[in-house]
Amino acid sequence: MGVVMGVRVSLPVCCSAGCGSSRVSGAFPLQFRLSPYSSVRLSGARHRHNSSYGKGASRCLATSGNGESSSFKQMLSAEQILEIPIERRRRTTAEECPFCADAPIKENDSRCLGICRLPTNVSNPPQYFPHELQDCADAVNLQLKAMRDINDPRKDHGVQVLYEFAVDAGTMERSRYFGFSSDMYHYDHFQGKALNHMNGLVSCQSWEIEEEFVRDDGRTQCHVKVLDKAGKERFFIFIMVVRSFGKWENCWNTHRLFEAEDAEYNSKYLQFV
Repeated sequence: MGVVMGVRVSLPVCCSAGCGSSRVSGAFPLQFRLSPYSSVRLSGARHRHNSSYGKGASRCLATSGNGESSSFKQMLSAEQILEIPIERRRRTTAEECPFCADAPIKENDSRCLGICRLPTNVSNPPQYFPHELQDCADAVNLQLKAMRDINDPRKDHGVQVLYEFAVDAGTMERSRYFGFSSDMYHYDHFQGKALNHMNGLVSCQSWEIEEEFVRDDGRTQCHVKVLDKAGKERFFIFIMVVRSFGKWENCWNTHRLFEAEDAEYNSKYLQFV
């Protein structure tokens, strides 16, 4: 198989030169790699290919086994080369990806930038997001609704909504959003932790905000009783704040969200958050 401008092609080669003890004549298809001065052996003869790049021509030289002089046999113009059917191949993921298609090839021969795997980079924003007209209960209910219908309209959309409402989303500092210290910079890290520690909210049957009160530090704490998908009662604590700056300024966002240990909403994390 030959390569012309990065494309594999099959070139017809005419040869009638003497090839050692045997003689090859007539036109026949010869497949080989079209690189400068590449060699291929056919019927006892060694055929050296010389590509004249930039001139749109190529020629086939046939030599005997002892390396005697060769003669010019065939030349293809650039237009003729372009008329040769190209073998189609499946496009790689990087070539199909809108983020990576125009990216330069890296040292590992890949175009992939690695950003298309993050749901926050997709063109579709979450259906539910903070708004100035929402009160604290509205913000909590929207997040619970998204987690109930977690895969509507796309996989793990509910987790994306939680991340959109999170105060510490995208920040470099450590956060106690889940009660324990963790990073919130990468969405994919958040996604794994949310699906693990908030599994009681995933596809839940129902919920009820049992109590809402303002803490001594000015944040609002909500106690939510959830009936999970297995029919078991679970208890979650939302600690909400109104953002004073940033994208969601003057909107209710979630500062902390974790599961309580019992129906009295006790948790070892309350002393840290």
